[in-house]
Amino acid sequence: MKKYKNDKNGLWTIILFISIAILVLMGLISNALTIGEKLGNAHIILEILFYVLIAIVVIGGIVYPMVGIFFAPIFSLEKLHNADGSARQKWCKKLVNNLLENVELTEEEQEEVKGFLKLEDETDDKLIEFFVRKITPALDHEIYDTAKKIFIITAVSQNSVYDMLGMASANFSLIKRITEICGFRPSNAQILRLYIKVLSITILAGGLEELNMEELVPMATEGALSKTLGIVAASATQGAINALTTLRMAAITKNYLLNADVSQTRKELRKKSYAEAFSILKNILKQGMEDKVKQPVRSLFGKKHTSLN
Repeated sequence: MKKYKNDKNGLWTIILFISIAILVLMGLISNALTIGEKLGNAHIILEILFYVLIAIVVIGGIVYPMVGIFFAPIFSLEKLHNADGSARQKWCKKLVNNLLENVELTEEEQEEVKGFLKLEDETDDKLIEFFVRKITPALDHEIYDTAKKIFIITAVSQNSVYDMLGMASANFSLIKRITEICGFRPSNAQILRLYIKVLSITILAGGLEELNMEELVPMATEGALSKTLGIVAASATQGAINALTTLRMAAITKNYLLNADVSQTRKELRKKSYAEAFSILKNILKQGMEDKVKQPVRSLFGKKHTSLN
């Protein structure tokens, strides 16, 4: 009975994924044709080049990351606690090799992580703690940069085609990048759920329940980047919403893979992901843009002002 229920849920997930994918594709084609027609009125070559560019972005930024992720092995740190014998040893070795390949470790740290394989009963606990501590900064860097790019692109862009392509490409690429850094991916069902989230936010860029938008809107519209680029309130808020949904999706992906606490429920992980996403977004809007945009502008004009005196 349980297997039948799981199969039924999996079928509905696939149907939902395909349905939303068709909606996104139809919306993208409709908007692309509108722009292509306008370019064609100027010159047919411009219209052809536009369609070629769209095709390249879709294949390279959406199709490739979506398909490529399925070649990674399915795993999560939670499963390591339940593994034993050869399976446990196999995954411990994979985690060690992945750390050596993808994370900058000192010689002492390299020897330390290799030594975990000799601890037998304590190998998984020691290795999981070390793996999460070293992998998390690399993941957070990728997530932060992607969310920041999405905020800028969708806040500045006033065209739905660019927004849809940018959102879909950035999010699918981010999921793939997270799995590359970790060395493994979530289950097929979890991947499809993540893809449904990506496609949904590509269309709607919404779903902000459980979050305080009254705090987010002024941060988005009054932030250093918004003022520097002259972004209007609606566009800045839309960019912040898109960045937040990306951060939520990335946090969920990371927690799927790195959560080793078998006692945590799915609801607890979901709340943890939301809190983490909102915290990073506030950092992007408050600190990150202040350092990277407003301060250089101040320095530039400050120097000019000094020279005039």
